Amino acid sequence: MNKMTKLLALVMVLCMATVAMLAGCSSPAPEATTAPEDAATAAPEDAATAAPEDTSAPVEQPDDKTLVIGVEANFEEKWNPFYAESAYDQQVIEQIFVAPQRVNADNVLVDWAGNISYVENEDGTVLYTVKINEGMTFSDGEPITIDDLLFYYKVVSDPSYTGPITFIANDIAGLKEYYYDDPNYSTKVAEIDAEVAEKYSPDTISKEDFIAYLIDTNLAGWWDGNPAGEVDEDYTWSDYITDEGFGDQLAAIDATDPAAMLALLAEVEYTNYADSYDPATYYKSQLEQAYIQENLEGTEHVEEISGIQRVDDYTCTILFNSINIYGDREVNGYLVPEHYYGKDFTKGDVSSIAANMEPMGSGPYMWGGYADNIATCTANVNYFEGVPKIGTVKWQYIPTSDTIAALASGEVDIAVPNGTKDNVQALEDNGLIYHLTDNAGYGYMGLQANNLELSVRKGLLSLMNRESSVRGYYGDLAQVIERPMTTVLSEYPDDAAVYYEYDPEKALEYFQAAGYEQNAEGKLVNADGEQLVVNVYIGGEGSGNHPAYAMLTQAANDMATLGGELQIQDVAFNVLQSAMNDGTADMFILAWGNTTTCDKSSIYMTGGGQNRTNVSDAALDELLAKIPVTIDFDERCELVSQMLDKVMDLAVELPLYQRKNIIAYNETNLVMDTIPEASTFWDYTDVLWQVEMK
Repeated sequence: MNKMTKLLALVMVLCMATVAMLAGCSSPAPEATTAPEDAATAAPEDAATAAPEDTSAPVEQPDDKTLVIGVEANFEEKWNPFYAESAYDQQVIEQIFVAPQRVNADNVLVDWAGNISYVENEDGTVLYTVKINEGMTFSDGEPITIDDLLFYYKVVSDPSYTGPITFIANDIAGLKEYYYDDPNYSTKVAEIDAEVAEKYSPDTISKEDFIAYLIDTNLAGWWDGNPAGEVDEDYTWSDYITDEGFGDQLAAIDATDPAAMLALLAEVEYTNYADSYDPATYYKSQLEQAYIQENLEGTEHVEEISGIQRVDDYTCTILFNSINIYGDREVNGYLVPEHYYGKDFTKGDVSSIAANMEPMGSGPYMWGGYADNIATCTANVNYFEGVPKIGTVKWQYIPTSDTIAALASGEVDIAVPNGTKDNVQALEDNGLIYHLTDNAGYGYMGLQANNLELSVRKGLLSLMNRESSVRGYYGDLAQVIERPMTTVLSEYPDDAAVYYEYDPEKALEYFQAAGYEQNAEGKLVNADGEQLVVNVYIGGEGSGNHPAYAMLTQAANDMATLGGELQIQDVAFNVLQSAMNDGTADMFILAWGNTTTCDKSSIYMTGGGQNRTNVSDAALDELLAKIPVTIDFDERCELVSQMLDKVMDLAVELPLYQRKNIIAYNETNLVMDTIPEASTFWDYTDVLWQVEMK
């Protein structure tokens, strides 16, 4: 039975682009004036003065039409600017919110709802100035000021915030002092690090503390609390305990008692799988949170981030202690209405904000609701760039296999079918217009460091025959890449060589290095006689409709030949996402998207907000920290190359492909002249408010 452990959710870094809106486009009509009863008999000049003509222009209204955009996976339903993470949720959120700047077609930040500038100081610090446009309002009519951006900064810097935005990772003056609520935090944090090393490292932690950690975290999220539940299909917790060699202990307890079962499972995990868990990170987090909570309950607090200063109603400055080549992207936050989200917010408690799933912003569209796998937005007539042309936009989940049929029938107007050779042919056969763009991301296979030891991970990567699988699915619309970074970024190492050749014999050598041998029955087992069993989750919707599916099928056959078992879980995207998040998935097939920088600290840094594999390596952390502060391009490229090689050596992510995107349209319903030619960083979503329908 393979191990399944839970990702420890920490803070994440995302640079989210957003939108703000201008006040009404025209003055309100003057109050009507009633003419005297005898106006009809009065002299013309008298009538003119008695009833002045209303010369104000009516507010422009959008067309009463509905645009339907097909979405190829289920939403996570995180309708919140601070917590939306999946690309499917974000494409809705990004029509509701704006930021001072946004990325243009050349991957360069340009002014939008404001502007950002900076100066480098002689002492090595960098001062950013953020200005927002005057006269903008939120969709409820309230004016937007710089306080709304300052509110955003405070929320994502709060010690209780656990969303995907890792603003706290920035080297901003006073940021850590605010987070820890202590101007002298560094001394205490050093003491906590020393305590963790002394008491909770793999070499020092006591069994009592380890068991306490397992129970408190429900086996790092693996235990579901139901003693009669199933670990896997037709495989109960009692089956698992018995197979792990604890049948006698199971017989001695009440197997219907959740507490008793959890305690016994903790004993099983400590005895057999201690290396698969990370108590040190847990205890460090516990100690830090206790320290922060004690500070919050005290009488003196750090109320402000000293490096972030309000200048006037539309301007603020942010002081970085050191150079960060992406500092402008880091401070380019959502303009989020403080009066709406912050009514019950106090430092140390963002629960009221996290619970708000009715988004309200200042973008071209306003939230209309979610039901039946459809997210709906309506036009914001006060959007600062202009009145949207279309009154209603719906994002509707359409299974990937049905996307082109839905486009051809007119059920949806725009969709993004998989960039396969078969789909291109189907689009042409149906007379549908499409654009091909280089995807600002890449497909990959992630491997859970907490579930699989290093040599096992390397062995699994040696079973992956990427080329035939990717080419068979995409044809010429994708290429196999050798490092985990999108090739659209200039720092990608074009001369990168294959790191793990497809070689089942080499895979066996790695498995043997991990302590597995083929027994007399041909099974690949460890010293305790346990077979090597690994699962992998892939979003092929149960039909194998995925570019990596053939690769996994071949790997499963090779694994069986070697005496192990690779269990392929072909599921819907939201099931895959859940399995990745709670640690059920040993391996998972996903893709990174919307990548605009080579800073991958949130993905690979210890504790990074998007660290889906739980990788933790000091040398890797050091490289990741250097990249964003290295201005020289050639030097930065060298650091990026070293960082990517290190990721490959740690075997936590296997890059699969760099592909083309397809954006397809049904021109029967659309005015195609209003839709721009799509490119990697710019498409119809960036000008959705200007798109027209026939």
